[in-house]
Amino acid sequence: MMRSLSTAVSIGCLFVLVICLMLAHGFFDKMDRVSIQPVFQTMDRIELQDARSALENGGLPALRTYLARLDADFGGEHFLLDRSGRDVENGVNHFDLLPPTPLTHARGEHHGVFDIEQQSDDGAYWFIATKPIQSRPVSFLSFYLLIIGIVLSLGALCTGYIVLPLRRTAAVVGSFGVGNMGVRIRAKRKDEIGILARSYDSMADRIEGAFKRERQLLQDLSHELRAPLARLSFSTNLARTAEDQQAALDEVKRDLDRLGFLVSELTALSISPLGGGEDDRRNTLTDLETMVAESVHDCRLESTAKQCSIVCTGSAPELILGRPEDLKRAIDNVLRNAVRYSPQGATIEVVLKQSAEWSTISVRDFGPGVPKDLLDRIFDPFFQVDPARSPSQTNLGLGLCIARRAIESHHGVISAMNASPGLRISLAVPNQLRSVSDAGTYVKEREVEASVDR
Repeated sequence: MMRSLSTAVSIGCLFVLVICLMLAHGFFDKMDRVSIQPVFQTMDRIELQDARSALENGGLPALRTYLARLDADFGGEHFLLDRSGRDVENGVNHFDLLPPTPLTHARGEHHGVFDIEQQSDDGAYWFIATKPIQSRPVSFLSFYLLIIGIVLSLGALCTGYIVLPLRRTAAVVGSFGVGNMGVRIRAKRKDEIGILARSYDSMADRIEGAFKRERQLLQDLSHELRAPLARLSFSTNLARTAEDQQAALDEVKRDLDRLGFLVSELTALSISPLGGGEDDRRNTLTDLETMVAESVHDCRLESTAKQCSIVCTGSAPELILGRPEDLKRAIDNVLRNAVRYSPQGATIEVVLKQSAEWSTISVRDFGPGVPKDLLDRIFDPFFQVDPARSPSQTNLGLGLCIARRAIESHHGVISAMNASPGLRISLAVPNQLRSVSDAGTYVKEREVEASVDR
C-alpha cells in the first residue's frame, strides 16, 4: 500500500494522462481516416477533373489559366502531367513528383514541401500540387500538449487542495498528541475537509477543557486534603499531652469524618462518566414522585435543625427509565444544597412536572442566590461562591458537580437561575434515554421559558 497520498495522486494523474493520450490519438487517427482524408481526396479528384476538362475543351491556354488561378488561390505550383510524368503544358519531366507504384494518390510533407498527387481513373493524367512550408501548421500535437497541461494542472490542484490540507491536519493532530493542546486547525472551508477540521477543533476544545478541569480538580483535592491532614497530625500530637484527651480525640474524629466524607464524595463523582457519557449500568423504570419523597424524608434532620419546611407540589405519574441510585443522589445533593443556604425558618419549594418527553424537578430556596457571572461555575468540582463564609465544614463544593454528572449521564439537563430571592435549580431527564441533541433542544426551550417567566 502507498504511504503517501501525493504519490497516489501523481500515479493517478499519470494513469489518467496515458489513457487520455491513447484515446485522443485513436480519436484523431480515426477522424483523419474517416472524415478528413476522404474530403481532401474528393477535392483533389475534382481539381484533376477540372484541369483535364479545361485542357480537352479549351486547349493549353485554358489549362494555363486554370492552373494559374489555383496557384493564386492556394499558393505553390499546380501541374497536369501525363502518365509518364511529363508536364502537359511545357513537356518538362516531373517524374520525381509521382508517388511510388502502385499508389494512385498521396498527400503529405516531404523535405519541407507539401505535395499532393492524384491520378485520373483511366491513368492518363496526374494532378500535382507542391507548396513549400513556410511555417508549420497547427497539428494534433498541440491538442496532446493541451491534454498534458490539463491533467498536470488537475494533479497539482488535487495536491494543493486535498493533500496539503490533510498533511497540515496530521501535523496539528500530532502536535496535539504530544501535549500542545492549544493548537487548532481553524479551517474556513465548507467541504468534507473543513468538516473534519472543525470536528477536530471541537473535540480538542472539549479535551482541553476536560484536562484543565481534571487538573484543577487535582489541585483543589490536594488543597482540601492538606488542611484536615495537618490538623490530624496536630491533634494526634496534642492528644498525647493534652489534659482533656477526649476533646483532642473529638477533633481527630471530626477530621476523620471530613476525610471520609471527602472520599465518599469523590467516589460518587467518579461513578458517572465525565461530560455525561454513556454508562453501561442497567437502567430500570423509576418512580420520581417516590424518589423525591424519600429525598425529602432523608433531609429532615438538616431541615429540622434550621427550622425549614420543604413543600412539594406537582406530580410525575409516569415511570421513567434511568438509574435510581444516580438520580436519587442528584436529588439529595440539590435538596441538601438548598437547605444549607436557606435562611433560618425559610421554605424550600420542590416542584415536579412531567410532559410527554421530559420529567423535571425544580428546587428553590430563599437564600442569598448566586452572582449571575458565577451561575455556570457552581456545578464545577470544589467550587464555592464564598468559601470563607461556608455554613458547613462538610461543604466541599462537590454536591452539585455530582448532581450534574448524574443528570448528564442520563442525557438530561441541569441548570441554575436566580429566583429573586433565592436560587432555583432544575433537573430535567428524558422519560426514555435519548440523544444528547435532544437535551440541547430542551436547553433552548428552558431558556425561552425562563425569559418569559421573568
